Amino acid sequence: MKRLIIVVEGDTEKEFVDKVLSPYLYSKGLLSVNCFKIKHTRGGLTKYQHLKTDLINCVYEKNVVVTTLIDFYALPKDFPKYEEAKKIINKVERLVFLENAISVDLESEKGESFPNLLPYIQLHEFEALVFSSIDAIKSLYSNEDAKLNELEQIILAYPNPEDINDSPQTAPSKRLINNQLIKGYNKVNDGIMIIEEAGIDTVLQKCSRFKTWVEALIEKVKQGN
Repeated sequence: MKRLIIVVEGDTEKEFVDKVLSPYLYSKGLLSVNCFKIKHTRGGLTKYQHLKTDLINCVYEKNVVVTTLIDFYALPKDFPKYEEAKKIINKVERLVFLENAISVDLESEKGESFPNLLPYIQLHEFEALVFSSIDAIKSLYSNEDAKLNELEQIILAYPNPEDINDSPQTAPSKRLINNQLIKGYNKVNDGIMIIEEAGIDTVLQKCSRFKTWVEALIEKVKQGN
């Protein structure tokens, strides 16, 4: 069985992998899950080259599957095939195109294939997962702490939270922070606490693209050498 390496873009994603995703993967039989933030980061992915450097350092390790957990929202404009991807209207198809572009970019530069590289970009951003369960939010916050009715309306309007759009005003994190849906919302503390309360199974049930990625990781790691 291979080791799994997950390269993430910030503290929130790392906390999520360490506290929520890794235990789930271990429960599915994986034996080694390592997660680290992009080394040159200021809380997020600012340049594609930073991610590329870390991925190159990982893909040459023996007996590994290497993946990423980065946001589609505010993706750096130096990303490979960035302008070409903008012409793809369907967001899911655009992300598949961009994920493939990462692999093609590394393989073209190094002149070899990396079959154990499985890039993943979250639609539209990690905070979408926070909208997986209104029950979890209600169990943690009162009406004084959060706009529970507004949160419930959003969750009902988006059966798959990954479909919540990515404009600077209405992206999942912007709704939570700028609209003060949860007062004093902190991405690491509140976001992870809500997801933990909801449970990984609920997140997987609601977020189909995220679920497909997790299932692909489990299958690829278990394929052996």
